[in-house]
Amino acid sequence: MTEQDNSSQKTKLRNMEKRTAPEDRNATLEFKLTHDKMAAFISAYTPAEGNGSTLSLELMKAELERSGIRGELDHDGAMFALKRSAEGKSIINVALVRALYPQNAVDGQIITDADLNFPVLPGMEFGRLSEAVPASPGKNLYGEEIPAEDTHTPTPLDLAPDSNCSLDAETGKLTAKTYGLVRITDHQVSIEPLIIISSDMMSVKTRLYPYDCFSMRYDLGSMEKVLEGMGITRPLQHVVGQTAIKKARETGEVQEAVIVTGTEPIPGQDGYFEYAREDKAATSIGTTGEDDRVDFKDRGVHPMVGPGDVIGKIHPPVEGKSGEDVYGRLTPPPGGNPLEIKTGAHVAPMPDGITYKATSTGIVHFQDNTLAVKDVLETKGDVDYSTGNIKLEKGSVHVNGSIREGFTVEAPAHVVVADSIEGSKVTAGGDVEVKGGLVMAGKGVVKAAGIITAQFASNAHIECGDEIIIKHEISNCLIRCKGPVSALGGKGIIQGGVVTSEVSIEANEIGSEIGVKTVVGITAKQKPNTKLSQERDALRARLLKINSAIGQGDDESILKGTPPAKLEQMKQILMLRGRIKIKLKEIRKQLSKELNDYYKSLERLSIRVHRKIHPGVEIKIGGKTVQISKPTARMKFRFDADERTIIATKL
Repeated sequence: MTEQDNSSQKTKLRNMEKRTAPEDRNATLEFKLTHDKMAAFISAYTPAEGNGSTLSLELMKAELERSGIRGELDHDGAMFALKRSAEGKSIINVALVRALYPQNAVDGQIITDADLNFPVLPGMEFGRLSEAVPASPGKNLYGEEIPAEDTHTPTPLDLAPDSNCSLDAETGKLTAKTYGLVRITDHQVSIEPLIIISSDMMSVKTRLYPYDCFSMRYDLGSMEKVLEGMGITRPLQHVVGQTAIKKARETGEVQEAVIVTGTEPIPGQDGYFEYAREDKAATSIGTTGEDDRVDFKDRGVHPMVGPGDVIGKIHPPVEGKSGEDVYGRLTPPPGGNPLEIKTGAHVAPMPDGITYKATSTGIVHFQDNTLAVKDVLETKGDVDYSTGNIKLEKGSVHVNGSIREGFTVEAPAHVVVADSIEGSKVTAGGDVEVKGGLVMAGKGVVKAAGIITAQFASNAHIECGDEIIIKHEISNCLIRCKGPVSALGGKGIIQGGVVTSEVSIEANEIGSEIGVKTVVGITAKQKPNTKLSQERDALRARLLKINSAIGQGDDESILKGTPPAKLEQMKQILMLRGRIKIKLKEIRKQLSKELNDYYKSLERLSIRVHRKIHPGVEIKIGGKTVQISKPTARMKFRFDADERTIIATKL
């Protein structure tokens, strides 16, 4: 082949290479939109040719602009498309851009995985406080505005002043400072403590749940830091607390337990007055102590004395032992106070300063720490047709026999009866003391402003302003007493009838084996706050009148529906309505507190049975009733202010 032929062949090959080389062409993208125009996906992709621009972020933005699609490039989607393209994989249906969705208004809230029906523990992060988010419109990929559906003004959520929790300002994390339940009230977050100190500061009570708010088990040791922060120094009752937690897990029910207790002070013994005439004291109906002395208040019979007779003497007090409350502070023991006696009529102190004698004939009267010998009318025997009715303007009556059925005895001081009262009417401004019994057969009545004492009472109607002491038996009686009622000597039984006291009832036995209906009750009444109740009723009437005129809607709704000319007047009416509501709330709170105080006062009152209580007995306290269905030994009944019910415990 000639040199010319070779040159011609090379030229021909170069021309063929030029004809087969690719043209320079950029990569191209086609897109499809969702039906709501809120997202754009890659529907077709043509790779670059020659020296054309390959797929890149800039090219994607340019292609979107060429297609008339607005919106910011989705960086994550774009990077995913680049990666797949580099790997030779399909990028069809990859989302490259998303529109701006509208933002509905969102109130402040707690974001949490916890179940806030269960307690949080100290130091526990129980959630994150999310800020309130105002409403804002969105835009689709063609730039068209999309309004938000909920545009109300969002309400922020804040911590209450005494919230018992802390908030991290940067992260929004909420951390508990105590053991309790998370509450949201009036758009404020707080933790309701579940550790309660009793009003007398002698016990700490708590409610124990099966698990905490994250469904995790916890133990009583979690409370130690809380108690330490509260200043409580007495030790935790671990056995009681752990037993309650275990029961909560077994039953699924919340348990209450006293986890810290103080030590009660041991009462001292006040100074007392001892009656000197043992022959009289031995037959009295009064309460005999362990040292066989007779308390003069419960002496049974007012003794008759003559000039020069020794009445009795003062014994010094005995100190008690201090207790300790849950804060470790000493609680002084009650009692241990000296007795100071004032001498009244016909009484004189002896040289030792503690013994007293009579200077005249009469009945010994000891009241308000004043010892006196007072005038007395003494009968030779019974009060019957031989004496007629006895009514005195002053002094006392001493009956050396019985008061027979149908007769009346009235005295501004004491009535002392050597035998019995039988179906008569007896009224005393002081005490009624009977060496025998009250055998009333459903007739007559015995009334005394002071103490009533007797060996027994049968079918009697008794009203007493101080204390009733019946030694042996109260049978089928109607008794109303402002002070305590007791039947503790001998058999010491209350059976049949209705016995009520405003303070306490105490007996060896209540009811009978044959189930005789017997009602015993504490009748302490709540003192009505008439002034507050009247103010509450007046405010209710005003509020009803306003609501009848303008409606019961919220202020904003009412103002929207008010004509412009009456808008200012309506604002004044709404302000008045608001003030009335606030005042009503304050009054209800005060009345509720007074009711709670009344129920708390009932807790100090009790009905005690030292031996046995029988079926057929009704126990009444605070408007609640307990029916006894089976014989039970040694019981104490009292009112529980928290549960508002009667509870029974073993003596």
